[in-house]
Amino acid sequence: MKIPLHVQLRRQSNNLLNTLLSSFTKHKSDTPFIDKEKVKSILIIRPNYRIGNLIFLTPLINTLAKELPDAKIDIIVGMKLAGDILQELPNVDKVIAIPRKLLKEPLHLYDFIKETRKKKYDVALNIMAASTSSQLVTTLTNAEYKASYYNEKSWARLTHTTAFTHLYQHIGLESLELVRLFNIEPPTQNLKFDIRLKEAEIKEAKKDIAKLLEKNSIPKEQKVIALFRNARFDKRITDTWWQEWFEALDVKRNNITVVDILSPDIPKKLNSQVLEYSNKNLRLLGAFFHECDLFISADTGPMHLAVASQAKVLALFNKTSISAYGALGEKNKTIDINHLQAKDVAKITKDFL
Repeated sequence: MKIPLHVQLRRQSNNLLNTLLSSFTKHKSDTPFIDKEKVKSILIIRPNYRIGNLIFLTPLINTLAKELPDAKIDIIVGMKLAGDILQELPNVDKVIAIPRKLLKEPLHLYDFIKETRKKKYDVALNIMAASTSSQLVTTLTNAEYKASYYNEKSWARLTHTTAFTHLYQHIGLESLELVRLFNIEPPTQNLKFDIRLKEAEIKEAKKDIAKLLEKNSIPKEQKVIALFRNARFDKRITDTWWQEWFEALDVKRNNITVVDILSPDIPKKLNSQVLEYSNKNLRLLGAFFHECDLFISADTGPMHLAVASQAKVLALFNKTSISAYGALGEKNKTIDINHLQAKDVAKITKDFL
């Protein structure tokens, strides 16, 4: 995947800063376990603004809720809109968002830190050991124990670390290795992303689909495909390609309805033949994906949202690793489209549908 120059420069500068600061920190690679029976409050630290990276927290959160049923969980994220996805997960008490503007407003940032530090946690878990922002938040957090993976470039003072062993191929499962901090063996079966949709959310999505079909005089028996056309950087598939895919899909002959999912970056639908839908509530958007017969997109956050909503997903990859970022789950399919034409993918779509 081709990464823009400004992103590369930011990552390089952060890496240099972390390397410098870590030289003043004493590292420990082997520390005692945290007694899970005494843990009543956990703060998960992931100040990130991307939907996919927050979806990747769901295996850890659901596992902690199962293994430490009496522990309440707060989560620090970067974007409230994405963070709200996690609010309904078991044992989650509060999702705390750090708005980007705070970084430019020192006084408001100080007030935010002061308010956050009012609560004392038993454990603060830094999901990204060497992330500059995550380490800064970890340092400022009021917690008895502060824990993360062992990393030579980590400078935050930690009471507990655990080795990162690359147990999982999929990047979205990596945080599960942190359960070793509580002397819990990371699970290896029935692994999935799951935002735990509520029945009321699914019911509302069913109504939205029914209204959409009725408004456009489309029989409810038709197969419905939710299409999302956006993606970051060069993972994005062109509208010309999607139009060729749509034409090869031959929707009238195959009784298929395509619903184009619009967003601030995709304000107009692909063509006059597709329907359109949008929802700023990402949990309800996930419920909409769940109720469609198929969700299709490139490698993007909404794809992982669809997976975590237990939708049927067809993911189209052109840059990133399928094993590391593909649509998790046996019922889902991820394909490399680099050597496929749009019409080939349309056939795969119909067969999979």
